Amino acid sequence: MMMRMPEEQLMGEHMIKKIDFMNLAPYVRYIHEHIPEPGSFYKLPPRVIYDYEVIYVTRGGCLYNIEGVEYLLRPGDIHFMRPHVRHHCYDPDGNTFYYYALHFDLAYMGEPFDFDPVVYTDVDYPNLDHVPVDEKLVDRPVFELAEIDFPYVIHSHESHVYLPLFREMLNVFQSKPYGYHLIMRSLMLRILHQMVKDMSTEEGVKKSHPQGEKATEAIQYMYSHLHEAIDINDIAQSLYLSPNYFRTLFKQATGKSPLEYLTTLRLEKAKSLMAENKYTINEISGLVGYQDRHHFSKVFKKIEGLSPKNYLNSLPHLEADD
Repeated sequence: MMMRMPEEQLMGEHMIKKIDFMNLAPYVRYIHEHIPEPGSFYKLPPRVIYDYEVIYVTRGGCLYNIEGVEYLLRPGDIHFMRPHVRHHCYDPDGNTFYYYALHFDLAYMGEPFDFDPVVYTDVDYPNLDHVPVDEKLVDRPVFELAEIDFPYVIHSHESHVYLPLFREMLNVFQSKPYGYHLIMRSLMLRILHQMVKDMSTEEGVKKSHPQGEKATEAIQYMYSHLHEAIDINDIAQSLYLSPNYFRTLFKQATGKSPLEYLTTLRLEKAKSLMAENKYTINEISGLVGYQDRHHFSKVFKKIEGLSPKNYLNSLPHLEADD
């Protein structure tokens, strides 16, 4: 199946490449467990990093300053740090900060953009007032998730799920069995999935959004009327919202416009019906709300990268019936 290429845009001095869940293939560069030495004081001077970092706090805590805003990490918290963001931190309680930390990219960029984690490990953090920028890495491209925007700190309600994943990844990284990159990728995907669960409902609505219930109601309406011609303005009216305000809050709560979300629901339902091998493409088009078969085919090919007929033919033991 043809993969959709990430959306690219230029943001600041860095090329930003948007990547969706379908194309997410994380590459874990480094993981370690921090256990403080007796008598030491934990301090991270101002710095930037060149890939993503996820920290899982097991004991104690740390006070992070990220671009002038303070965030307190406590046991069970997940800290998510983006590339090229200036930050520093210290342990306000002294020698108590225990954590796992891993560095990764959302997708492998190839050898020219890879780098040795010694840029993080070979640094005399306690005796520096700031960490010098590595000029060779400042122009690395950046992948960003298109479907969710993680905050710097996630207070998980299922923090116990993370610990075995970090432990196993550390063991795999240290022992490096054959195919260990595959194991680490699978574990990283499970960590990211848990982070998504901590942030969003099953419908993909941000739990922290004040209008999340209305977005969920709109999604339930879409599910119930998927086979019909849905007017976004009618959904807004049913929620007693103006169409423009509804579009704004829905995008804030889900990361997608109402039309984008509806299209995703329809195409996922269409693929599910194709797998049943009971319907023609023309019938499936109508069952997911497209009365015009050609419009359905055009939308399907644009999103999935191939026509409904070719998609159906790619399924095991199935052939398209016009």
